[in-house]
Amino acid sequence: MLTDELRSIPLFRNLTDRQRELAAERLQEVDVDLGTVIARQGDFAYHLFVVREGVAAVTVDGVEVRSLGPGSTFGEIGVVEHGRRTANVVAATPMRLLTMSVGDFDELATELPEFAAHARTMAQFRRKGT
Repeated sequence: MLTDELRSIPLFRNLTDRQRELAAERLQEVDVDLGTVIARQGDFAYHLFVVREGVAAVTVDGVEVRSLGPGSTFGEIGVVEHGRRTANVVAATPMRLLTMSVGDFDELATELPEFAAHARTMAQFRRKGT
């Protein structure tokens, strides 16, 4: 069940089981082909993502800074800040992702202020590392 899977993902780890259920209701699963640009640096952010399967390469200004595998999240900065993408994310393998729109994120953040605060903290930490 998705709520059990979310328990191991840092963005959702501090939520109760009921709160994770609310988050799971807002997540959609998508499959991504090898080579797909999932996020483009400078574009407006409309979704955050959780990697279920596969690997993605993250680049900033053309330099690879990390890879993302199962359980990794990305897109928090743009969604939390209602801003632009800070990096490119490209599928290095075929992938299965969970995605949440900025609108669904905002609704969840309104219902669960502690989730919003945790997401902001994660985004700030990620920004410093990117």
